[in-house]
Amino acid sequence: MRYRNVEFRRAGIPDSNGYVPKDRKPEIIAWNYSESFDKETCYTLCWLETDKEGYYMKTIGNRYVEYEDMEALNNVAKYAMRILNLQFEFEELRYN
Repeated sequence: MRYRNVEFRRAGIPDSNGYVPKDRKPEIIAWNYSESFDKETCYTLCWLETDKEGYYMKTIGNRYVEYEDMEALNNVAKYAMRILNLQFEFEELRYN
């Protein structure tokens, strides 16, 4: 799910540029246009990891708090956490 230049990306699902990440943790990425490559490039803002209680966010340095479009970032982060925790709860109920 992409909103402006922020995207929630997870393994096996194509991102907004058609790339399908494999064997990667769910992550929130930021896109920016690179004139030298004449295409969009991205970098990871945070990973979404799981433990016995559900998903939590693991940020990378100050990337999350220093990102310029906090409205987009917070909307995507809320969406991602809701989706992943719903999936986690469903799997917990299904296998327990």
